[in-house]
Amino acid sequence: MTEMDTDWTVITGSTGGIGSELAKQLVARGDALILVNRSETKTQEQLASLVQDYPLAKIELVTADLMDTQEIFDAANKINQLPGRVDVLYNNSGILTSKRVLSKQGFESQFAVNTLAPYLLIRLLRNKMARSSFDVPAMIVNFSSSAITPLKSLDVDNLVAPEEVGGLMTTYAQTKLAVTMFAPALAEELLRDNILIRAVDPGATKSAMTTSNNDAMPKVLAWLAPLLFSPADKQAQKVIESADPMAFDGRSGIYVANKKEKKLPPPAIDASAQDALIKLCDRYLST
Repeated sequence: MTEMDTDWTVITGSTGGIGSELAKQLVARGDALILVNRSETKTQEQLASLVQDYPLAKIELVTADLMDTQEIFDAANKINQLPGRVDVLYNNSGILTSKRVLSKQGFESQFAVNTLAPYLLIRLLRNKMARSSFDVPAMIVNFSSSAITPLKSLDVDNLVAPEEVGGLMTTYAQTKLAVTMFAPALAEELLRDNILIRAVDPGATKSAMTTSNNDAMPKVLAWLAPLLFSPADKQAQKVIESADPMAFDGRSGIYVANKKEKKLPPPAIDASAQDALIKLCDRYLST
């Protein structure tokens, strides 16, 4: 394989939780990885660990704070300049908080990382993922969450900078509903370039995000997490299997949980909400 033939797998938020396990399992099977993280130090440590176990691994590092749209544009530009093409984009990076934190551009942190960053990367890497209809499709995996289950609608007008920020079942859930909505909203368009997109709920996972140290986690769930939540390596394997373009009869625009295709939640297939969300996110493609 030459440099120009390299098929890359992009993972955002690869230094912890499911992202870390994705990197381990994918490099073990021979994938060429592009790891996108905010902390260069942590990513260098991850690289050293991966290369120690897999000396021939092909890994590129891209440092970017996904709360900052300019850094997302810069990261996408670096990826687009690499030889080869992107086969898979795992939009894994996420934030769960009950604190109101705004980005440089004035976006609430969970909207910035959980919703807007995946959308921008999809748009900015689309040409790098496009391929002939005779090739195996490329794949975009957006990370959903069971927190969206009780939601009745997407409050598009309150996504960017809500005055009040809640935890798992409020602000976070809204941003996860939004990123889930991209799968049905963009599926038809992306198929023109032979790119599939799926929303995948990896399931309740033991991670730093789900401990009692995070006050955005309901206390009962935080206490039960060590007993009921699954380890990150197990959940990562589910995500990898769900990202197989041949799985689920090659369907795009679907919602997958526990390796099974589920009906998309009603709010996610609301055409007017989809349209409003896409228009909202498109505003920031040129900023």
